[in-house]
Amino acid sequence: MTNPASVVSPSPRLRQPLPVDWTLSLASVEAGVEVPIDRDKLTGLPATVPGCVHTDLLAADLIPDPYLAEHEPQTHWIGRCDWAYETRFELGPEALGQPHLELVFEGLDTVARVEVNGQEVGRSENMHRRYRFDLKPVAQPGSNTLRVTFDSPYRFAHQMQAKFGERPYTGLGSNPPLPHHMMRKMACNFGWDWGPQLLTCGIWRPAFIEAWGTARLGDAVPGVTRADPDHARVELAVEVIGDRQDATLHAILRDPEGDAVAEGFTQPPSDGPARLILDIDKPQRWWPLGYGKQPLYTLSLTLQHADGQTLDTTQQRVGLRTVELVTDSDPEPVAGLGQGETFHLRVNGQRVFCKGANWIPDDCFPHRVTPERYRRRIEQAIDVNMNMLRVWGGGTYEDHAFYDVCDERGVLVWQDFMLACACYPEASDYAAWVEAEARDNVARLSRHASLVLWNGCNENIMGAFEWPDFIDYVRQDGADWGLKYYLELFPRVVEELAPATPFWFASPYSGSMDRHPNANGYGNRHIWDVWNRHGDYRNYLGHFPRFASEFGYQGPPTWPTLTRAIPEDQRGWMSDTMQHHNKQNQGQQRALDRIADDFDGIDADTDPADVWFLATVNQCRALTLGCEWFRALSPWCGGALYWQFNDCWPVTSWAAVDGDGRPKMLWHATRRFFRDRLLTILPVDVTPSGQAPERMAVRLHNDTDRPWCENAQVQLRHIDGRVLEEHADRFDIPPRGTACLPVPADWPDAPGHLIFATTADDRAFYFFGRDRDIAYPTPIFDTRLETTADGCRLHVRTDQTVRDLYLLAERLDPDAQVHPQGITLLPGNTTIFEIKSTTHFTAEQLSHPNVLRYIGPSLPRVEHSLPTCSV
Repeated sequence: MTNPASVVSPSPRLRQPLPVDWTLSLASVEAGVEVPIDRDKLTGLPATVPGCVHTDLLAADLIPDPYLAEHEPQTHWIGRCDWAYETRFELGPEALGQPHLELVFEGLDTVARVEVNGQEVGRSENMHRRYRFDLKPVAQPGSNTLRVTFDSPYRFAHQMQAKFGERPYTGLGSNPPLPHHMMRKMACNFGWDWGPQLLTCGIWRPAFIEAWGTARLGDAVPGVTRADPDHARVELAVEVIGDRQDATLHAILRDPEGDAVAEGFTQPPSDGPARLILDIDKPQRWWPLGYGKQPLYTLSLTLQHADGQTLDTTQQRVGLRTVELVTDSDPEPVAGLGQGETFHLRVNGQRVFCKGANWIPDDCFPHRVTPERYRRRIEQAIDVNMNMLRVWGGGTYEDHAFYDVCDERGVLVWQDFMLACACYPEASDYAAWVEAEARDNVARLSRHASLVLWNGCNENIMGAFEWPDFIDYVRQDGADWGLKYYLELFPRVVEELAPATPFWFASPYSGSMDRHPNANGYGNRHIWDVWNRHGDYRNYLGHFPRFASEFGYQGPPTWPTLTRAIPEDQRGWMSDTMQHHNKQNQGQQRALDRIADDFDGIDADTDPADVWFLATVNQCRALTLGCEWFRALSPWCGGALYWQFNDCWPVTSWAAVDGDGRPKMLWHATRRFFRDRLLTILPVDVTPSGQAPERMAVRLHNDTDRPWCENAQVQLRHIDGRVLEEHADRFDIPPRGTACLPVPADWPDAPGHLIFATTADDRAFYFFGRDRDIAYPTPIFDTRLETTADGCRLHVRTDQTVRDLYLLAERLDPDAQVHPQGITLLPGNTTIFEIKSTTHFTAEQLSHPNVLRYIGPSLPRVEHSLPTCSV
């Protein structure tokens, strides 16, 4: 018989926010570390939660902005200290009267001790997961004190290295010598070949108090196992915490119009998740961008007590779609490419060519990335026709706000687990951290329709095959380096918690440890020998991946971002400050070397604006060629995700959007090479590195659901515009198909000749020879300016061939936006630049040689004085 005194009246879950008046104090300093600020000023500072130490010190004007000049090293001491956050909160009878009272942290960065009223209630050793600590034993009516003390991440990482043993972690050598792999913290906080070393700590995601009765709801994963035009099925798994004996789970699914279309009831089992199957007739299916619409259903969950009292409710959105990763063996060899295994995604049974880029943390201090900033950044990806972003494994599992926008807009998400460029310990303590993190994030995130692939790691398996220090380590008897996570733990966790979402073992990986993980015919590839070793971007033509999940070419940030971060007297291309803002070893020199592949007379003493322009052009040309080539290889190739979409600070890197959120010229180039219907001029066959293509072709990719049937007009022209040869080819491309139309083999490939191809709504160019060997004519521009509602429109007509024409209006107004960019014109052609700006320009200002730039007969060609503008 039940003891009446032990019966608890059921009641709904109550969430109480924590106060906003936090303070930050320096708790202790590592021996030998010099703190450049008076200790009295580092006690009781106003602090922000969510936040971190660096931004609190910035707000107090106690440290310089590490994003500017060479300030970053002046802040390295912060990561070698312990810090404490404190606040007070009130507890009333409503919260104290509940059977369960918990302090909830959605993110602690990273090693923390949590005390309430002077008593420890819990510890954190992982930035990448949520924590709940029991407040019941220590809570008191009225005022309570809360103190969260963070250990130095620098010291903790080295302590763990001593405990677990040293393992390689520096990749190819551009990262600082700090053991980022020895703790479960955002790896790029330790510095990367595009990011600064900012070892911060803090309460980086929301924190609050929850009180609840007999039971509550946890994570819910709606596994969509069928999504046909006539029927969809959702196999729902819901975590229920607490006493389930007298609880009932009610689920109801409403369509985008708000009408109920399916519901179910179940009593949660004694252990494991509560499971329900929801069947939907005539579903509105969710599709990737460019393949259909993105209707989202609303799933409402209610946990009720037997007496009818509601214990808990939650709501989330569901996209009805199925997703498969197809890795079938080729039935026979593919001409010129060989035989291997496919690697592509199918959504609702429809093959999808993935066009996109890799995503890194959008700020070194990720709490600063607001929902509005996520939306703005993802809209920038959509604006250039991307349908996938890969969340890279050296950053963070992003906030729901990131995936929410992707759900709404149809942007697919390839989600890495957070292990990158290192050999990771498999000791029991460390493995427990990794498993808890994996379970937490798979349960948290797999509800999102946009999340279509979980991936085990970034480059760790490849390192075991290619990087000397990795090879030496993994060949030792009994060496553990993380392989069990990728081949055993992660696939098991995904299969258990989110079986409807595909899993892949690594990026890159060829599907078997018996093959090189970066093989052309299998799995997914990273293509870095072009930028890092062979250099010339034409060497992309020697690669034929089944899926290119990472490849890139460096370019500087936009001019306004560069000039904001770099003092005027430090803008020489090889200055210490410019090199500080390029974190790759010899990155600035490598850019000069790559410019020298095509141009003469450019060196460290060249005006930085000229080097900036040519490095920008090179980045655009390189990624254009690579992405066009991989698209031309469809269906052999299943996708192209270049490195990288965004930046976390002002830096010369591989990004398309710079650290101030401004689109670089690569962003503008992406809009064209990821357009739905693409016309290109490329080789007929794979071209080994260092060799010239033997034969060219007009190659087309139709990434739409409609056939593409028309004529392509193809001409051989002289650089002065004369037509030397011409012919027309008829093409008939099925939906999502490609075509290859070889040009005549006898067309001479002399420098100064070019191939020009047109369709009804597109045009493409191929220039024979390198720029240094082409006698570009000097153009005369005829310009006309007209005013528009949000700026102006510049019409530019040329009397000569003009290659890579850019209107750099940001040289006059840092906030100016221009479209299109990087235009090539033939004699007599006109282009129209749309300019959004509050500045009142004249045609003369916009035609200035510093502003209207192109690849012409005389580089460098900058005149150093800029015209003045009025606002």
